[in-house]
Amino acid sequence: MLISREAFLKKYRELYLAKTPYIATLAYWKMKHLIESGETYYLPEYDCYYMIRDNHLLIYYSPDNVIHISTDELNRLDAISLPANAFDAFKSQLVGFRESRGWNLRYNFDYQPLNHGISLYRTVDFDFAKQEHYEKAADLINQGGNWLNAENIKRMTKYSAFDESLWFFVEDKMSKELIALSISEYNEEVKQTDLDWIYVAPSHHGKGVGRFLIEQTIERCKGKSDDICVGGTVEFYRKCGFYDYELWVWATKDGYRFSAPMIQP
Repeated sequence: MLISREAFLKKYRELYLAKTPYIATLAYWKMKHLIESGETYYLPEYDCYYMIRDNHLLIYYSPDNVIHISTDELNRLDAISLPANAFDAFKSQLVGFRESRGWNLRYNFDYQPLNHGISLYRTVDFDFAKQEHYEKAADLINQGGNWLNAENIKRMTKYSAFDESLWFFVEDKMSKELIALSISEYNEEVKQTDLDWIYVAPSHHGKGVGRFLIEQTIERCKGKSDDICVGGTVEFYRKCGFYDYELWVWATKDGYRFSAPMIQP
Protein backbone atom coordinates (compact mmCIF):
# COMPACT_ATOMS: atom_id res chain seq x y z
CA MET A 1 0.00 0.00 0.00
CA LEU A 2 1.06 3.61 -0.54
CA ILE A 3 2.29 5.54 2.49
CA SER A 4 3.23 9.19 2.82
CA ARG A 5 6.68 10.27 1.73
CA GLU A 6 7.14 11.87 5.14
CA ALA A 7 6.54 8.56 6.92
CA PHE A 8 8.79 6.72 4.48
CA LEU A 9 11.59 9.26 4.86
CA LYS A 10 11.37 9.02 8.65
CA LYS A 11 11.80 5.25 8.41
CA TYR A 12 14.59 5.56 5.84
CA ARG A 13 16.54 7.97 8.06
CA GLU A 14 16.09 5.59 11.01
CA LEU A 15 17.44 2.69 8.95
CA TYR A 16 20.33 4.76 7.68
CA LEU A 17 21.41 5.98 11.12
CA ALA A 18 21.24 2.38 12.36
CA LYS A 19 23.69 1.49 9.55
CA THR A 20 21.22 -1.00 8.11
CA PRO A 21 22.85 -2.81 5.17
CA TYR A 22 21.68 -2.37 1.59
CA ILE A 23 19.40 0.65 1.76
CA ALA A 24 21.56 3.37 0.18
CA THR A 25 22.23 3.02 -3.52
CA LEU A 26 23.50 6.61 -3.44
CA ALA A 27 24.58 9.05 -0.74
CA TYR A 28 21.92 9.89 1.86
CA TRP A 29 21.28 13.44 0.61
CA LYS A 30 20.63 12.11 -2.90
CA MET A 31 18.33 9.34 -1.71
CA LYS A 32 16.37 11.88 0.35
CA HIS A 33 15.67 13.97 -2.76
CA LEU A 34 14.63 10.87 -4.69
CA ILE A 35 12.22 9.85 -1.93
CA GLU A 36 10.65 13.32 -2.00
CA SER A 37 9.70 12.83 -5.67
CA GLY A 38 8.95 9.09 -5.63
CA GLU A 39 6.09 6.72 -4.85
CA THR A 40 6.54 5.21 -1.38
CA TYR A 41 5.06 1.89 -0.28
CA TYR A 42 4.68 -0.21 2.86
CA LEU A 43 3.71 -3.91 3.11
CA PRO A 44 2.62 -4.31 6.76
CA GLU A 45 2.50 -8.11 6.64
CA TYR A 46 6.26 -8.13 5.99
CA ASP A 47 7.21 -4.77 7.57
CA CYS A 48 8.59 -4.04 4.11
CA TYR A 49 9.30 -0.59 2.66
CA TYR A 50 10.11 0.28 -0.94
CA MET A 51 10.22 3.30 -3.23
CA ILE A 52 9.66 3.62 -6.98
CA ARG A 53 10.47 6.76 -8.95
CA ASP A 54 9.95 7.08 -12.71
CA ASN A 55 9.19 3.36 -12.83
CA HIS A 56 12.55 2.63 -11.18
CA LEU A 57 12.79 0.59 -7.97
CA LEU A 58 15.37 2.58 -6.02
CA ILE A 59 14.90 1.57 -2.38
CA TYR A 60 13.85 -1.75 -0.91
CA TYR A 61 13.95 -2.91 2.71
CA SER A 62 12.52 -6.00 4.38
CA PRO A 63 13.75 -7.41 7.71
CA ASP A 64 13.82 -10.94 6.28
CA ASN A 65 15.90 -9.81 3.25
CA VAL A 66 13.35 -11.35 0.87
CA ILE A 67 11.85 -9.53 -2.12
CA HIS A 68 8.08 -9.41 -1.57
CA ILE A 69 7.25 -7.67 -4.86
CA SER A 70 5.71 -9.98 -7.45
CA THR A 71 7.66 -10.99 -10.54
CA ASP A 72 4.97 -9.43 -12.75
CA GLU A 73 5.33 -6.09 -10.97
CA LEU A 74 9.11 -6.21 -11.22
CA ASN A 75 8.94 -6.94 -14.95
CA ARG A 76 6.69 -3.93 -15.48
CA LEU A 77 9.45 -1.66 -14.18
CA ASP A 78 11.97 0.09 -16.43
CA ALA A 79 14.85 -0.05 -13.94
CA ILE A 80 15.79 -1.85 -10.73
CA SER A 81 18.52 -0.95 -8.23
CA LEU A 82 19.13 -3.62 -5.60
CA PRO A 83 21.96 -5.22 -3.67
CA ALA A 84 23.51 -7.98 -5.74
CA ASN A 85 22.54 -10.78 -3.37
CA ALA A 86 18.86 -9.77 -3.50
CA PHE A 87 18.87 -9.25 -7.26
CA ASP A 88 20.53 -12.60 -7.94
CA ALA A 89 17.74 -14.43 -6.09
CA PHE A 90 15.19 -13.59 -8.80
CA LYS A 91 17.10 -12.30 -11.84
CA SER A 92 16.32 -15.46 -13.84
CA GLN A 93 12.66 -14.42 -13.75
CA LEU A 94 13.28 -10.96 -15.22
CA VAL A 95 12.79 -10.18 -18.90
CA GLY A 96 14.41 -7.39 -20.90
CA PHE A 97 16.82 -5.98 -18.32
CA ARG A 98 20.52 -5.27 -18.80
CA GLU A 99 22.53 -5.20 -15.61
CA SER A 100 25.68 -3.49 -14.43
CA ARG A 101 27.34 -3.90 -11.05
CA GLY A 102 29.34 -1.59 -8.87
CA TRP A 103 30.65 -1.23 -5.36
CA ASN A 104 29.66 1.38 -2.85
CA LEU A 105 32.79 2.17 -0.87
CA ARG A 106 33.33 3.70 2.56
CA TYR A 107 36.42 5.32 4.04
CA ASN A 108 38.37 3.54 6.78
CA PHE A 109 39.03 6.24 9.38
CA ASP A 110 41.91 4.15 10.78
CA TYR A 111 43.76 4.29 7.46
CA GLN A 112 47.16 5.98 7.61
CA PRO A 113 48.22 7.62 4.31
CA LEU A 114 51.79 7.16 3.17
CA ASN A 115 54.26 9.96 3.76
CA HIS A 116 55.04 11.24 0.27
CA GLY A 117 57.69 13.74 1.33
CA ILE A 118 57.75 17.11 -0.40
CA SER A 119 54.72 17.41 -2.63
CA LEU A 120 54.83 18.66 -6.21
CA TYR A 121 51.26 19.85 -5.86
CA ARG A 122 49.14 22.23 -3.83
CA THR A 123 45.42 22.88 -3.43
CA VAL A 124 43.64 25.95 -4.78
CA ASP A 125 40.22 26.73 -3.34
CA PHE A 126 37.44 27.14 -5.87
CA ASP A 127 36.62 30.83 -6.39
CA PHE A 128 32.86 30.95 -6.90
CA ALA A 129 33.10 34.50 -8.25
CA LYS A 130 35.43 33.45 -11.11
CA GLN A 131 33.81 32.29 -14.34
CA GLU A 132 37.11 30.74 -15.42
CA HIS A 133 37.00 28.37 -12.44
CA TYR A 134 33.64 26.99 -13.58
CA GLU A 135 35.00 26.65 -17.11
CA LYS A 136 38.15 24.91 -15.90
CA ALA A 137 36.06 22.52 -13.78
CA ALA A 138 33.95 21.64 -16.83
CA ASP A 139 37.11 21.05 -18.90
CA LEU A 140 38.54 18.67 -16.30
CA ILE A 141 35.28 16.75 -16.02
CA ASN A 142 34.68 16.54 -19.77
CA GLN A 143 38.28 15.55 -20.62
CA GLY A 144 37.79 16.27 -24.29
CA GLY A 145 34.05 15.65 -24.43
CA ASN A 146 31.17 18.07 -24.11
CA TRP A 147 28.94 16.59 -21.42
CA LEU A 148 29.01 19.51 -18.97
CA ASN A 149 29.49 23.24 -19.31
CA ALA A 150 30.19 26.01 -16.82
CA GLU A 151 26.47 26.59 -16.20
CA ASN A 152 26.00 22.93 -15.27
CA ILE A 153 28.76 23.31 -12.71
CA LYS A 154 27.17 26.47 -11.27
CA ARG A 155 23.90 24.62 -10.72
CA MET A 156 25.73 22.20 -8.46
CA THR A 157 26.23 25.03 -5.94
CA LYS A 158 22.46 24.90 -5.38
CA TYR A 159 22.52 21.31 -4.14
CA SER A 160 21.18 20.85 -0.62
CA ALA A 161 24.49 19.25 0.40
CA PHE A 162 26.68 21.98 -1.15
CA ASP A 163 29.80 22.68 0.96
CA GLU A 164 32.15 25.30 -0.46
CA SER A 165 35.11 23.96 1.57
CA LEU A 166 34.93 20.72 -0.46
CA TRP A 167 35.37 22.40 -3.85
CA PHE A 168 39.01 22.81 -4.86
CA PHE A 169 41.58 22.30 -7.58
CA VAL A 170 45.07 20.82 -7.48
CA GLU A 171 47.82 22.96 -8.98
CA ASP A 172 51.14 21.74 -10.34
CA LYS A 173 53.67 23.87 -8.44
CA MET A 174 56.09 23.95 -11.37
CA SER A 175 53.73 24.79 -14.23
CA LYS A 176 51.11 26.64 -12.12
CA GLU A 177 48.50 24.70 -14.09
CA LEU A 178 45.26 23.49 -12.50
CA ILE A 179 45.45 19.76 -13.14
CA ALA A 180 42.76 18.17 -10.99
CA LEU A 181 39.38 18.86 -9.40
CA SER A 182 37.54 17.68 -6.30
CA ILE A 183 33.86 18.47 -5.73
CA SER A 184 32.23 16.72 -2.79
CA GLU A 185 29.02 17.24 -0.83
CA TYR A 186 28.39 17.17 2.89
CA ASN A 187 25.10 16.38 4.61
CA GLU A 188 24.91 17.71 8.17
CA GLU A 189 21.76 15.71 8.97
CA VAL A 190 23.63 12.39 8.98
CA LYS A 191 27.21 13.77 8.92
CA GLN A 192 28.05 12.12 5.61
CA THR A 193 30.47 13.32 2.93
CA ASP A 194 29.89 12.18 -0.64
CA LEU A 195 32.95 12.27 -2.93
CA ASP A 196 31.13 13.10 -6.12
CA TRP A 197 33.32 14.64 -8.85
CA ILE A 198 36.97 13.58 -8.71
CA TYR A 199 38.94 14.28 -11.91
CA VAL A 200 42.60 14.45 -12.92
CA ALA A 201 43.80 15.79 -16.27
CA PRO A 202 44.91 12.89 -18.53
CA SER A 203 48.38 14.45 -18.82
CA HIS A 204 48.89 13.86 -15.08
CA HIS A 205 47.52 10.35 -14.70
CA GLY A 206 49.87 8.03 -12.85
CA LYS A 207 51.82 10.84 -11.17
CA GLY A 208 50.28 10.72 -7.70
CA VAL A 209 47.86 13.57 -8.33
CA GLY A 210 44.75 11.48 -7.69
CA ARG A 211 46.03 10.18 -4.37
CA PHE A 212 47.01 13.73 -3.34
CA LEU A 213 43.53 14.92 -4.32
CA ILE A 214 41.78 12.25 -2.25
CA GLU A 215 44.01 12.79 0.79
CA GLN A 216 43.33 16.52 0.71
CA THR A 217 39.59 15.91 0.39
CA ILE A 218 39.64 13.54 3.36
CA GLU A 219 41.54 16.11 5.45
CA ARG A 220 38.87 18.69 4.70
CA CYS A 221 35.94 16.51 5.68
CA LYS A 222 36.87 13.78 8.14
CA GLY A 223 36.69 15.98 11.24
CA LYS A 224 32.97 16.54 10.72
CA SER A 225 32.00 13.28 9.02
CA ASP A 226 30.83 10.00 10.50
CA ASP A 227 30.76 8.47 7.04
CA ILE A 228 32.67 9.22 3.81
CA CYS A 229 31.33 7.43 0.74
CA VAL A 230 32.28 7.10 -2.90
CA GLY A 231 31.59 4.98 -5.96
CA GLY A 232 33.52 4.60 -9.19
CA THR A 233 37.06 3.44 -9.81
CA VAL A 234 37.24 0.75 -7.14
CA GLU A 235 40.92 -0.18 -7.36
CA PHE A 236 42.04 3.44 -7.08
CA TYR A 237 39.88 4.20 -4.04
CA ARG A 238 40.97 0.99 -2.32
CA LYS A 239 44.53 2.31 -2.46
CA CYS A 240 43.38 5.54 -0.80
CA GLY A 241 41.85 4.04 2.33
CA PHE A 242 38.40 3.01 1.09
CA TYR A 243 36.95 -0.48 1.46
CA ASP A 244 34.22 -2.40 -0.38
CA TYR A 245 30.97 -1.75 1.48
CA GLU A 246 28.12 -3.07 -0.65
CA LEU A 247 27.84 -4.54 -4.15
CA TRP A 248 24.86 -3.20 -6.12
CA VAL A 249 23.12 -4.04 -9.36
CA TRP A 250 21.68 -1.36 -11.63
CA ALA A 251 19.41 -3.12 -14.14
CA THR A 252 17.62 -1.19 -16.90
CA LYS A 253 15.58 -1.75 -20.01
CA ASP A 254 16.56 -0.26 -23.36
CA GLY A 255 15.71 3.42 -23.57
CA TYR A 256 15.62 4.07 -19.83
CA ARG A 257 17.32 7.31 -18.75
CA PHE A 258 17.81 8.33 -15.14
CA SER A 259 16.95 11.99 -14.56
CA ALA A 260 17.10 13.82 -11.22
CA PRO A 261 17.90 17.54 -11.57
CA MET A 262 18.19 18.08 -7.81
CA ILE A 263 21.11 15.67 -7.52
CA GLN A 264 22.82 15.80 -10.93
CA PRO A 265 23.79 18.71 -13.18
